[in-house]
Order: sequence, then C-alpha cells, then structure tokens
Amino acid sequence: MSNSTITTILLRHIDGAKSGQVDKFSASPDLEIRIGRGQTNQIAFDLSADSISREHCRIRVNPLLPDTYEITDLQSKNGTFVNGKAITEKTVLYANDVIRLGKDGPSMEFDLDPRPASHIKQTRVVDTPAAQTKVHETSAKAVPIKEGIGKQTMQHIVKQSEKKSRKRLLITVVALLILVSTGGWIIYSNKPKKEYHETVIVKGDSTKRGLTPADIVKANEKKVVFIEVGWKLQLTSTGEQLYHVKLPMKERGVTQYYAAYIRNAAGAVEPYLCTKGNEPAGAMIQPIGGYGTGSGFVVDDRGYIATNRHVASPWLTSYHFSDADFPGVLLAYNQKGQLGPVDGVMVGPNDVREWVPVEAGNYNRQNIESGVTVIAGDLSYLDVTFANNSLRTPGKVTRISNVHDVALVKIDMVEELTPVQLLNNYDEIESGSEVTVMGYPGMSPDQFVATRSQDAFNKNPNIVKVPVPTVSTGIIGRLVKGRAATDKVDGYMSVMGDYYQLTINSTGPGNSGGPMYDNKGNVIGIYSAGSDKMSYSIPIKYAMELMGRDEVIR
Repeated sequence: MSNSTITTILLRHIDGAKSGQVDKFSASPDLEIRIGRGQTNQIAFDLSADSISREHCRIRVNPLLPDTYEITDLQSKNGTFVNGKAITEKTVLYANDVIRLGKDGPSMEFDLDPRPASHIKQTRVVDTPAAQTKVHETSAKAVPIKEGIGKQTMQHIVKQSEKKSRKRLLITVVALLILVSTGGWIIYSNKPKKEYHETVIVKGDSTKRGLTPADIVKANEKKVVFIEVGWKLQLTSTGEQLYHVKLPMKERGVTQYYAAYIRNAAGAVEPYLCTKGNEPAGAMIQPIGGYGTGSGFVVDDRGYIATNRHVASPWLTSYHFSDADFPGVLLAYNQKGQLGPVDGVMVGPNDVREWVPVEAGNYNRQNIESGVTVIAGDLSYLDVTFANNSLRTPGKVTRISNVHDVALVKIDMVEELTPVQLLNNYDEIESGSEVTVMGYPGMSPDQFVATRSQDAFNKNPNIVKVPVPTVSTGIIGRLVKGRAATDKVDGYMSVMGDYYQLTINSTGPGNSGGPMYDNKGNVIGIYSAGSDKMSYSIPIKYAMELMGRDEVIR
C-alpha cells in the first residue's frame, strides 16, 4: 500500500435493501469491516433480514502483504460466498470480486480506488502456503487456515479461459480429448481386476524380510482417508452457541479488549463464557469452536473409520487459544457480589493449558457426577475424502473412547470398502521395531482440481482440494506403559498413559488419526501427536475396543 496515496475500499451493493449504495472505507493496517445485522457492524443490515447473521463476515487488511484484503466468514448461518463459491477459510479479495451474504442474500462488489496494479485483471499468482495455526495436531481453534492459495487463483483462471475465442476452445477440447483417451487407455491397461480387493504380491519371503514402505502404501492407499471437521460449543438445553467474553479496558486513552477468565468451583482458571445477547455491556464475544483436519483409516467394510478423538470430537480435548487471548484478565466477585477484574492478576497460556471445553466448570461441574450434560460440542460438518479423490462424503461420529484419544466415524457408501488389517501386538512388540505412518499432514503442499460444471442450474466451476497421503518411516523408540507390574514392584504408572514413542520426525499436524503399520502391513497403532522432536502413537487395541462390547464389570 502506497504511503503517498490512501487507498479507499469500495463496496457497491448490487441488490437487496441497499441496492445502488456504495460504502467507502479508508484502508489502514488495523481496518476491520464487519458485516451483519445490527448497528454494531460497519456495514449494518436491518434486523429483519433473516438470511444475514448478526455477525456474518468481516474484511481485514493484511498488514504484512501490500494491497492484500481478506474476507472471513464468522460461522454465519447461511454462509458467505465469493464469486458464487462458499468460503470456509480466510480468502483473499480482488477488485471486482462479488460477495454474497447467504446463497440467496444480498450481494456487493469489492473494489479499490485507486486500484493497485496487483488488482488489475490478470492471472493471479499462486502464493506460498501459509502455515496453519495449530498447536495440538489438528484441532486448532480456527481451522486449519491456509491463506490466499488455490481456490481464488484457479477460479480466476477458469473465468479467463471461458472468455477465449471459440476457435482456441475447440483446439483445447480436442487436445484434452486426446490426452484423456491416452490416459484412459494407460489406466485401463494397468487397472487391477477388483478396484477395492487387489492383492499385493511381494517377491521373496516376506515373513523374513517384511514389506517395504512402498509395498505398504500400494496395499493401503485406498484405505487411508482425509477428514475435515467444523464444530462449535453449545448449551444442550437450548442449542445456543457459547462465546468467550472479551472486556474493554482503557489504557492511556485507548480502549483495548482483553479476554476474560474466571475460576470455577474447583479453583481452576477457565474462560468466562456466555451466550449471544447475554454478554456484559460493551464486551466483544468470540465463539468457542473451530475447524480442523486429520486422518483416518477404514476398519470395517460397512464404512467404519478409526481416527483420533481430538479429530472427530475436538471439544473433548484440551482447547488451544489464539495469541490474542493473552494476556487475559481474571474476574472474581467482590464483597458486594459484583464481578470484576482482580487487580494485578493477568492470565497466561499455561493457566488454561489443560482446559477441555465440555468440562467448563461454571456450567457443567455441578452436574457431571449425576450424568447430566449441560454443554456439548456440535459438529457443523465432518467430511471424509479418499486419497486422490475430490468428492467429500459426510460422516458421523458413532463411538468415542472414554479412556484414550480414539473415535469411530461412519460413512455411507454404495460400494463395499476394504478395511486395513488390524493386529494387537502391544504386549509382544519391542522397541526398535520398524513402523510406517500414513496420513495427511497440514504442512504438505495442497493440490486443487478445477472442473467445469455440467449443471444447467449452477454454472459455477468446481474447485476442490484433492488429498494426497504422505508416508513417514522410522522405528518404535520406546513403549510407554500406562500401568504395569514386575516381579520386584506391584505396579508403576506413566503420566501419559499407553503410547508408542516413535523415532519419526517427518509426520506433523494433520497426520492425527492416521494408521501406523508394522513391517508386515498390519495396523498396530494410531498416530496421535508429534513435534519436531518426538512423535507418539496409540496402541490399536483401543480402537478395537470401540468395535466390540467389552464388559468392564461382571
């Protein structure tokens, strides 16, 4: 952004109640344009506009990238669309992009004055993928956000190509037909007899030397899936969403918002929560929830998939706050029964490091022992995608372990699926054993495909991410036993529980829920957590327990 010329953001209303109006904003590094119902928004619509949420979406300037403007959907009821495509993550806006609030709601055109060179119509350049904000594997507070790559770029390319002359289009179609025909013949000539029931034949005695990682990938690539999840925290009685309160505080004449925290009945610090409309006067609220991605694998031909509990049900694991949530203020009741900040006490990340959303003491603690659940997580979506595929299949959580980070997800498919081979050898396997992990780490470059619509009622091109699995190899560095006994002691305990400690450092966030194979191709564990220094996997016996009805008392 030029220092000599102030850029003006123009939002021209195309239709709806504001049709013909133009909203103007001077671009600055801290500019935030909130759009929704009610007068608290910079672009405010009438409260009777049911298709628009109270906090529908926002536009911000990226201070680190010149002339870059980004729009984010604020978990609106009917979604936010850019050029006809629903956005689920932070999306870069370009001049002449059309924003629509809900599929049938009002729309507006985004423009800049003066228009920077980077916004003059041209083929958009693909940016380097931005790292997602994730601390605990895949269940970060905000989905795995990857900024400004892929979707918008490819959509612009498709639109430009449609404007080319019919002569060039005919040449392109002919060329594509030749390529598709050639590729189809090659694929057909190498196609196995049964798509989901192929047998891997390995030369030599595999019982002695084991399978190579390439053998394991060939046999299991179609059995390892990519999982995308969106969720929120809500009251079970009313379905109202819960929000984290941020209170305004003046410092040297400037109002700053600080995340508020409170001690529960057990004395632990947790976020101060409320439902929308019940926040303190002047406070801002931020939803408890988020988006994430992970991995899983088919364990039953009827469509059952094993993954981590923190992937399928993120509200049951420790929550990860953003950097903007700290330092926070601690609230307490004074002698008059009024709630206010405790002087000189600030809350840091370590104070709430182990907070689990559904265990918020101020709502749930008094009811936990009776079995009454006051708050719970709710899935906005859970989509399952097979390797190298573009079609998402909706899934649902069927069983959740109450002792370990494991869950079962179910999808409905017409065809019968081929499951992995499970082997519970936790009591026999030794440190130093070779293992292979498959999954979809978020650090891997994304791949997108664009297809032209054949639907007469929706001509927009379809641009989707295609997951490609990553393979990591290494050894079991140590078997961490949660509880055991020896001839010399009656028993000992681990602070972590039962895990495989792995000497595998190339996995990373997003691999959570992926299968860990031994050198015979059996799944013996579920990858659960890792860093650049250490990785961990859960013994497969905990997933197998979810597939049966083991009695815990007799």
